[in-house]
Amino acid sequence: MTTRLDGPGLTLFVISVVLVILSWITVALRLTIRRNIKGIGADDWLMVAGLVFYTIATASTILAVLNGVGTRDQYLTDDDPQEGKKWFMFFQIFYVLSTVPIKSSICVALIRITTRKLFKWILYGIIFFTIVGCLVTDIAVLSWCQPISATWDPSAGSCADKSVIINVSYFISVISILTDWVCAILPAFILWNVQLRYRVKLSVAIVLGLGFVASTATIVRIRYLVYYSISEDYLYNIANIAIWSIVESGLGIVAGSMATLRPLLKYIPFLRTLSSSGDSKSKSKSRSKKTSRFGLRYNQNSIRMDEVGDVKTTCRAGENGWDNCSDDASQKHILRDTTIVVTSHVVQETGGRSQQNLEQV
Repeated sequence: MTTRLDGPGLTLFVISVVLVILSWITVALRLTIRRNIKGIGADDWLMVAGLVFYTIATASTILAVLNGVGTRDQYLTDDDPQEGKKWFMFFQIFYVLSTVPIKSSICVALIRITTRKLFKWILYGIIFFTIVGCLVTDIAVLSWCQPISATWDPSAGSCADKSVIINVSYFISVISILTDWVCAILPAFILWNVQLRYRVKLSVAIVLGLGFVASTATIVRIRYLVYYSISEDYLYNIANIAIWSIVESGLGIVAGSMATLRPLLKYIPFLRTLSSSGDSKSKSKSRSKKTSRFGLRYNQNSIRMDEVGDVKTTCRAGENGWDNCSDDASQKHILRDTTIVVTSHVVQETGGRSQQNLEQV
């Protein structure tokens, strides 16, 4: 086993460890929050499935690094290339598998909040194309060499031309880029006419930003796909392909879970201040709407004004209770001249009949 860690091998090792830990923390927080509000749904379980596949993919990359991936030929032993290729193949399979539940989770969450059929069909289309891309890629990887062990041991059999793997890699990259961009842009159209508080808008902006970063990782990976056809320093070069693949799926998990972590923003001082400010304003407006022009707070359903200014208190049985409808709760105001008018207006509505009791002093 090769333990030399430097260059792209070290980068791949560190990124794999960091992102898999971050992904587990993010999904754990997501499930905790959703469980507390009793809102765990299909999108959450899909993200858990994506995390499982992603964990296997990162474990494969770590083992691949420890067996030569990211290391130049001159530092490899005779067994390193075979072990490195084997674990890299496992990484390819599970990386592609992880993209399906991760993107499906994001799409299912968006389907739940959109009401337009067009957007729903687009999201279903993303899920469909992601599944197709996964099937085509994994079938190509598994059938490229016969038997499959020939993938890492040339003496075990024969393999098709390397252009097959390159073309399939371009295919899955194009699908990933298109679906990433649609998942990143579509929420803006879904929420275009929705009035959101600053905290909600920030969470949406973070999701959009991370979605674009994930697609950027896929774009960067395209330039390294040519290394599949270069034999010299093969394991050293393909480490770059794994790096950007791990970044793509890791950011997908974090971005796809970020919106569900919005309740945690209240624990961030800066965001808590803004949120509290916004909530205070909304509460002030709410209180002002429930205050009469005499400065008295009341329930809008229990008080109404007539044209001459008298105050009539209307209590409905079943809403406020008859104990709140006594004369002691009537409104008192000084009107024209020195006349004091005390008005109590009680209406009981039962079976379409009403009873009124009006007293004036």
